[in-house]
Amino acid sequence: MFLDERSAKLLKLLEHSPISKMKELEAQTGLTRRQIQYGLNKANDWLQFQGYQPIQYNRETGYSFSGNIRDEELNVKLTKRNYIFSETDREKVFYLMILLSPEELSVYHFQSITGLSRNTVLKDLKRLKEKTQKLALKIQYSKQDGYVIKGESRVKRYIIEHLVHDVLNSSNSNLIIECIWRNQEKQISSIRFQLERIERKLGITFTDERLHELTYLFLCTDQLIGKGEELQSDQSWAQFVTTEEFKMVEEMTKTDAFQSVWSETENLYATLHLLSMNRTKDISPLKDDEFIQHLLHKIVEEFERLAFVHLHDKEQLCQQLYVHFKPAYHRLKYGLPQMNLMTERVQKVYPELHHLTKKSLWLLEKEIGRSVSEEEVAYFTIYFGGWLRKQGTTLDDRKRAIVVCPNGIGISNILIYTLRELFPDILFLDVLSVRNAAEYRLSYDLVFSTVHMRTKATLFVVPPILEMQDKHYLRQQVMQELYGYTTDNVDVAALLKVISKYATIHELDQLEKALQSNVYNHKPKVTQFSLKEAEKPVLEELLNIQTIQLQSHVSDWKEAIQIAAKPLVDLGTVEERYVEAMIEAIETNGPYVVITPGVAIPHARPEQGVRSLSMSLLKLDEPVDFAPDKPVRLIIVLAAVDNDSHLRALIQLTQLLNEPANIEEILQTSDKSVLMEYVHKYSKEEAE
Repeated sequence: MFLDERSAKLLKLLEHSPISKMKELEAQTGLTRRQIQYGLNKANDWLQFQGYQPIQYNRETGYSFSGNIRDEELNVKLTKRNYIFSETDREKVFYLMILLSPEELSVYHFQSITGLSRNTVLKDLKRLKEKTQKLALKIQYSKQDGYVIKGESRVKRYIIEHLVHDVLNSSNSNLIIECIWRNQEKQISSIRFQLERIERKLGITFTDERLHELTYLFLCTDQLIGKGEELQSDQSWAQFVTTEEFKMVEEMTKTDAFQSVWSETENLYATLHLLSMNRTKDISPLKDDEFIQHLLHKIVEEFERLAFVHLHDKEQLCQQLYVHFKPAYHRLKYGLPQMNLMTERVQKVYPELHHLTKKSLWLLEKEIGRSVSEEEVAYFTIYFGGWLRKQGTTLDDRKRAIVVCPNGIGISNILIYTLRELFPDILFLDVLSVRNAAEYRLSYDLVFSTVHMRTKATLFVVPPILEMQDKHYLRQQVMQELYGYTTDNVDVAALLKVISKYATIHELDQLEKALQSNVYNHKPKVTQFSLKEAEKPVLEELLNIQTIQLQSHVSDWKEAIQIAAKPLVDLGTVEERYVEAMIEAIETNGPYVVITPGVAIPHARPEQGVRSLSMSLLKLDEPVDFAPDKPVRLIIVLAAVDNDSHLRALIQLTQLLNEPANIEEILQTSDKSVLMEYVHKYSKEEAE
């Protein structure tokens, strides 16, 4: 009498929950009513065959056991001998058998393990062959060697790592372990004992799941070495030879817990996994990890900036996060897989938090030269989310917004920076193109866009660079939309009349200008999210005599961009293709680079040919049309290398351009030193 997987799961569920109604079973199993009824009938047949009372059903209370079944008795009955493995479980068993078995395998061996027919086994093996081919591996059969897997040893290790995790986290793990390692309980206990000894010596504690995984992973490694499946050396691992972990692994693999002779490469492989496994405690010396600690602090600060939150007790958070971050760093840098069973749930329950966490990890991606997997991001999300809950801060009650701009990193990032400072209570998720906004998967309430667009969310159309009046007007609009009221508009003319009744005004025009400036140029208070000046260049470090040009005229806007960018091409900070990319961006998206009358800031993506952060300026005596209604005399080329290193200089530039009088005087001059005076002035003022 056999019991299939579905029936076994239902039986185990009812074993621990003696009374369950149909709706509860549907919710817990994800099965339909019909599937559950069929599975329970099969379970009842099995129970009666084994001499137990069947599952009872009561309309009021639901399903329950009428007899008293002890766990150990039920576990004895549910063995591989009378359990029908699912297709997924059979794949894991066959995979591990072919990879690890020291004996020659025939179809008979697979039949013996699963109790299946020869045809079913052959079909399973055919399907497994097709799957392995995608990984550049090949399953072969010969009478002399039986079934073997040919291919790159590193790929086989990668598969083993995944299989060990999947098996140990499977509901049928005990049955699969019995199939593969039924005679190796003593060695498994010995390896675990050695790992616990290493824990005590290093002052660390692995999570229970990771200690379990390490035990079986090292067992598999020992088996593979015994079969002659040794790894090729990897020079990037050599740095770990001097670590305490390597010394302890070397001692461990020489004990009786291991049957094979491990090479230095195999010990390094084990060391890397030891370093990369999650732990609940780590009191190991931190003196060798200043770099990892510094990187972690930068990631935490980037998360604060993007989420516009202040994390309390940040040092304590970093200390706790370090315990996870250190192994995660090694996993990511050396391409070791990390499975996280909570990933989908985290993405579903905390989509915005997960998204902002992923964005804050760009610093880590830049360092290791590869993307951070969703599984790893989910772990960081849990840490940040837990810390926010601990301090009573939530992101859920904040309005969510996206910023829509044409293609180009420079202006879009200065816009979102300005908006974050203007509206600290709004959660800004991303800067997007119109096309990407239409496909955006996260939900949002507000859209700040430089172009009119269709959207179900509340739309605010804003200029690429916000001047004083723009900020004031936008603040009024947003407050009216979100809170139903606005601050009263100040009538400057009426205010001057009141002042004139009680005081003598000597310079009416100057006083009016000062009042207008005070009304419209309300600056948000400086926060920790303001730019860190020491880490970003000021305007005069990018614009200098060498990168400023004065010219009478050009034939068209394309030539204007080519000439404006020439100093950067000559200096080698940008490639020729970056100039072409700027022109192509304008041809595709229109003259979005004209940010204020008479001024254009052409730019493209960093990966389109930027070698280092730089800026150049071309002033024309005669305007050139970027569009019929957009004449331009100042062309400022921006070459950004990332999302924020250029922001400080760009903010200074926009402050300079926000004063029409400055632009007018710059356009009138034929002396580069006059331009440099303005550049120096605004570089100094912003820094102060």
